[in-house]
Amino acid sequence: MKKFIRIYSDVGVSQFSLKCLLKEIENLSLDVKTISADEVISGSWQEDTSIFIVPGGRDLMYLKKLTMEGILNIKSYVEEGGSYLGICAGAYFGSSFVEFDKGGELEVIGKRDLEFGNCRAIGPAYENPKFAYENLNGARATPLEYSSKKTSTLSYIYFNGGCYFKSDEKMDVIGEYSDLKLPAIIKAKVKKGRAILSGLHLEYSFEDVDDNLSLLKSKIQETENIRKQIFKDVLDELFI
Repeated sequence: MKKFIRIYSDVGVSQFSLKCLLKEIENLSLDVKTISADEVISGSWQEDTSIFIVPGGRDLMYLKKLTMEGILNIKSYVEEGGSYLGICAGAYFGSSFVEFDKGGELEVIGKRDLEFGNCRAIGPAYENPKFAYENLNGARATPLEYSSKKTSTLSYIYFNGGCYFKSDEKMDVIGEYSDLKLPAIIKAKVKKGRAILSGLHLEYSFEDVDDNLSLLKSKIQETENIRKQIFKDVLDELFI
């Protein structure tokens, strides 16, 4: 049976994150489709899905649109041998507990039911510049130290409001904010399946970065080939 990488695309998803994901995956000549909340809830997608990706956006809207039925379908899919990749909001959504902008105007605090990695997603990882949904003031080129079975490398990756991870248990950390010394990307075994959660936008090419962020853009461009290598490696980690 032919299998597809499926990217969640519904209310709350950043259309820009979605666009970048589609481009990166298609550039790797992999089969990819988008999937709506209603389709997730219908439960007819699991058998021909290789990786389920939840992009950046707003995690609270994912909760509302997917409902518990859709969330449990995703969880069951992974536990039965599927793979999940959560990027930025998708990483918050895939954690056990969200702690976003605690005490601030954008505060979101609460339990999450996917519970991949048994971890808390805490963010924004960088308090300054201040993150805002309506502008890119909080965006930055973040130094990522990445290490997996295949590669160990350093790259500059786009960040805007993402999380770091904290747990009372040992985590499988494959990416670290090298300046903060905090977990940026974690990998977790989920019964028969696996999940990777990333606080960074691994899918953003320097070409995708707003021209008004020229310094950020040039910094990411310096290690663009490494970023692409990391993105591919993350997908390779999830193919079962």
